[in-house]
Amino acid sequence: MDEEKRIQEMDTEIQAMAPICKEVTDVVTKGRRGKKPLGICTIHGNEDNTQINRKRARLRERKAKQELRLARIENMILDVEEYINEIPDSETRRMMRFFFIEEKTWNEVAEAMGEGFTGEACRKKINRELDKK
Repeated sequence: MDEEKRIQEMDTEIQAMAPICKEVTDVVTKGRRGKKPLGICTIHGNEDNTQINRKRARLRERKAKQELRLARIENMILDVEEYINEIPDSETRRMMRFFFIEEKTWNEVAEAMGEGFTGEACRKKINRELDKK
């Protein structure tokens, strides 16, 4: 969340800095033959944008790092789901799905499990299962 906010702020800064395609021109002499100039030439170019280019590069780096983190998190989620699916007891499997995947509180897990379950009992059952591994 914090990284997303930083990326958004940096993107906003870049938008505010964005050049309005300012063209820079200069008139120079083509050289001299003795004291006489060989002619003049007008040179056209764009304003130096190194500062905005640096910010854009940093923004691309941040976005790439964020994508890597998200990919790692997705892999971890898949690992957790695989672990849960391998648990032979369906009751424990359901509790783990509610708690770890759906991110419910222990009381919400107990409520989802139905009558006869308490949040504390669900927590203890899951802790015992995790202690086995």
